Amino acid sequence: MKITFVHFGRENLGIEYLSAVLKRAGHEVFLAHDPGLFSREDNVFYIPPLERFFSRRKTVLGEIEQSNPDIVAFSVYTSTYPWALDLAGAVKEKIGAKIVVGGIHATLVPETIIKNEAVDYVIEGEGEEALLDLLEALSSKRESLNIPNVWVRKNGVVTHTPVRPPIADLDSLPLPDKALFKDEINHGDDYMIMTSRGCRFRCHYCCESYMHALYGKPYFRRRSVSSVIRELTEMKQRYHFKRVMFFDSVFFTDRKWLEALLKEYQRRISVPFRCQGHVAYADAGIIEMMKEAGCYGIDFGVQTFNEEIRRKILNRFETNEDIRQAFRLCDQAGLRYDVDLIFSLPLMKEDDYLFALEFVESHRCLNRIKCFNLCYYPKLKITEKAKELGLISERDMEAFEKGEGGDFFHTDSIKDPAEKKMKDSFQKLYKIYPLIPRFVRRWIVRNQHYRRFHLLPKPLIIFAQFIIGVVKKDLRFYTYLNYYFGHLMKKISCR
Repeated sequence: MKITFVHFGRENLGIEYLSAVLKRAGHEVFLAHDPGLFSREDNVFYIPPLERFFSRRKTVLGEIEQSNPDIVAFSVYTSTYPWALDLAGAVKEKIGAKIVVGGIHATLVPETIIKNEAVDYVIEGEGEEALLDLLEALSSKRESLNIPNVWVRKNGVVTHTPVRPPIADLDSLPLPDKALFKDEINHGDDYMIMTSRGCRFRCHYCCESYMHALYGKPYFRRRSVSSVIRELTEMKQRYHFKRVMFFDSVFFTDRKWLEALLKEYQRRISVPFRCQGHVAYADAGIIEMMKEAGCYGIDFGVQTFNEEIRRKILNRFETNEDIRQAFRLCDQAGLRYDVDLIFSLPLMKEDDYLFALEFVESHRCLNRIKCFNLCYYPKLKITEKAKELGLISERDMEAFEKGEGGDFFHTDSIKDPAEKKMKDSFQKLYKIYPLIPRFVRRWIVRNQHYRRFHLLPKPLIIFAQFIIGVVKKDLRFYTYLNYYFGHLMKKISCR
């Protein structure tokens, strides 16, 4: 059968794995892609006039029609669900193909999505086996009502079958179909790879906690060292990549596995890499090992320096001393790190934002403070907690199921104007903080000038972040530059 994946945003590893599995089974796979430049899904810039200029909606619809698919599949986040639903309706009207929706939002609220007239099937949970089974059933014209993980609406009646166990052996999967995104993503700049699925932690704000509840203990799995090195070796020969991004929820949770991987990585791959880490695993041996193997940056998801909120609201149990120790070890090793902070958490006060500035003040290898908005996803415990505290209503929760909440990067669901000003002020201050001399920082805090930072124009903040990337020689920053420049040239050449 012919299947066309439709995607809004940057490279999607989930779609690449689905494509590889389907192609191995003999199905034809196409991609219709809108990178969402300058949209809410752009984690760097949100500029609505430029979003409209770079929009590829008409082009995407044309690509779908040209591919003449039997199935059109969307993998959606909560924030991209409205976009997908709009396109699904247009596809249904124009070519009448069957519509399949998967992804994390489909897993959270399959019962909501399947009610939409444009949607024929919803896939809950991991999709490789379920989507393959669905295509095999449709191609042979067999009944498709009893496939595990699949929700079906037929003659107005919704049926579904419980999820099957997750794929136990990740090595059994084919390598991701990187060629699917090769016209949109330059894999040579920064090769994205996952060495595991799931997460050992159950943070209440993160969708991984829902997946863990859905599947139980077997949900966290890790690929073998040989599987990871085989992928990197083959793709290095194909794309000649300069850097690697390990996209695992937490990369270094297993010392023995990590030591074996990095030994082979140094010998056979030997390009700079970055990853996402957790301070609980960042001891001296691991940091030294990572630095020696070529790690140039770690993302630490701290989220807040208020220990009580971190423990009671986020279900995070590391202490501030654990965080200090991880930062100190990176400083000693000369290994740069980013700190992720979530804004507008329940019970957060002005003093908490000020304490964060004090906390990071003396750490010399801090690269960036990355600012995210709290997103209330359906069925997560933090969403239930916020409702208990009166921060959100039942009506808000219904809106979240429809994808109408805020997003991580540029918009939020804050209703109180004073709180919004405070949040915007601290976000802008944090984003340019590494560029501000220490004595100026202290003057800003002492005289409470941070309260006026929401007045700073967004272009100034963007320019300051540009300078920070240049001054710190941030390799990830240069990847972003090439990404935007490439799409700009493509847009110009098409006009």
